Amino acid sequence: MVPSRELIALLILFTVCSYHRSMTLLLRKSSAQARIEGWDPSNRSDNDYAVVDDTIVGRIYREMILGKPKWRWFLQSIPEAGPGRPIPPPNQGMADTLDEAQAAFKKRYEEVRRGK
Repeated sequence: MVPSRELIALLILFTVCSYHRSMTLLLRKSSAQARIEGWDPSNRSDNDYAVVDDTIVGRIYREMILGKPKWRWFLQSIPEAGPGRPIPPPNQGMADTLDEAQAAFKKRYEEVRRGK
């Protein structure tokens, strides 16, 4: 039996091809990212991920909504813009699966990088 990726994956890669450059966003367990950043990793869920492109650019995590599991994603920064630049809405969303949340995050990340 092969363990599920949510149990064994520390890193999941997905590629974003932007107008400026192609990049790989790193989806890393939040507990692992917390250790890298020097934060307390003990309060991080196994279904909580940091999205990293040199720096943390967002987050994807699972939560229960009306008794059903959903994946919430947040886009919080774009490295080229510098710190503090607000991300135009929509900068968050919900999905039924981790794969769908990744796809939505990736799509919005590409749009924002292109100035949309």
